[in-house]
Amino acid sequence: MKLSKRIVLASLFAAPCAFAQNVVINFDDSLDGVNHATNSISINLTQQGNMLIGNDGQYVTLSGEVEETNNAFYGSGLEPRVHFKLNDNGNVKWFTGTRNAANVWTGTWYGSNGSKGDFGFEYSDALTTPPACSDVVRLDSDPVFSGGEFDYTRPLNETCLMDTDDATKGIYLQSDTGGLPFPMSFSIELKRNFTIQSFKLGTYNNGQGNRLTTFTLEAWENGAWVKKGDFEFTSSIPSKGFVRELYRLPQAVTTSKIRISATGTADYYNAGRVLMYGLSFH
Repeated sequence: MKLSKRIVLASLFAAPCAFAQNVVINFDDSLDGVNHATNSISINLTQQGNMLIGNDGQYVTLSGEVEETNNAFYGSGLEPRVHFKLNDNGNVKWFTGTRNAANVWTGTWYGSNGSKGDFGFEYSDALTTPPACSDVVRLDSDPVFSGGEFDYTRPLNETCLMDTDDATKGIYLQSDTGGLPFPMSFSIELKRNFTIQSFKLGTYNNGQGNRLTTFTLEAWENGAWVKKGDFEFTSSIPSKGFVRELYRLPQAVTTSKIRISATGTADYYNAGRVLMYGLSFH
């Protein structure tokens, strides 16, 4: 395998169900305890329970196992060990390693004819599939989305992040009495990190204009909100119509909390009413 390629592996430890998650592994050709990362290769890998299986879509296959922790029968401790076989078009390497408290895996590999070396990769526990409602810890919204007769924040339910245009389902926030000055925000927090690249968000025309024109998306990083993109709602919505649009961030973002803030409205009535609904990740 050419040296310029990467190893992309899936998450190596989680609940006993099938899942995949990307991490980056590099390795060298000298067994000296220091990984100089001169080689790499790409793998799409799935874990079922403790078992690992994957391939690169062409000639490379991977199979292996992640050790169960705290099992006295197997002699395991607090941190799991991993071992897997990488078959690159007949060239087989065996990898064995362990994980430290910083979620970095390191170890050694052995191949044919005396070849050997060190390897390492950094593990991320981010979700790689779109988060579901069961992943949501809490939903927070500004006071402008509550208090008035028609100001409303729909409570979390089993439809909260569904990919649907049905306005009776999913996240729904309405500021009917007007909430200037902008921004008008809501945030969601998940149990663990997830990676976001694209998402959908919708709004409504009640006969007096599109009630969301511009908004921002922020991610929680190092104890603060960091803006990741400015967006514009461009659809022409018929009166009494709900419409969602698909948006894409300039770069993928990994976080456990996001905040969306309305920054503009086409409300003809008092230029302060906003409605946002139907958030979903893709």
